Amino acid sequence: MSTDDSVCCQQLLTKSAMRSPFGRIISLGFYDGTTSGVAQCSHCSRFYKYELVAWDSSQDLRIYSLAALPQESFEALLKLLSGVERPTSPIWIPILPSDSRQDMSVLKRSIDAELAKAEPPSHVIASRHLDQEILARKEISDAARIKLPKSQDYPGKADWEFWQAYLAVDLLPELT
Repeated sequence: MSTDDSVCCQQLLTKSAMRSPFGRIISLGFYDGTTSGVAQCSHCSRFYKYELVAWDSSQDLRIYSLAALPQESFEALLKLLSGVERPTSPIWIPILPSDSRQDMSVLKRSIDAELAKAEPPSHVIASRHLDQEILARKEISDAARIKLPKSQDYPGKADWEFWQAYLAVDLLPELT
């Protein structure tokens, strides 16, 4: 456990901006900012898989689902992706070659296999910069769970309206 003044992922407040607890992030999806990947809490060392659930019309404010991920999966992903390029910190956005060679297909299947080891999403968070701030956090209710994306498509306006109301993000101040 950390002895510094870092924020723990378990202490994030429901409707209050706080520094991000995520000290290591591997972004596996990117569209003007991260859309999916894995993250580690700097304080308690818990690992998560995160996926974009919704974003505002400017795609700046994003809502992500968080699902617990085994440490072994995070480390396996780090090792797999380190073969493609050198990791950076605190956020790493590895660029996978787009060719269709067999070894890339194996790599992508290996990545998917590690991500599949995550538990079902338990919380949603709102952030403008996942490595800098978390604006809100809320446990996913059974009623909200059915609204989680079923595919890798980018979210639409209806997704934003639902999740914005669910987290009340229009009422949140920026972290100063």
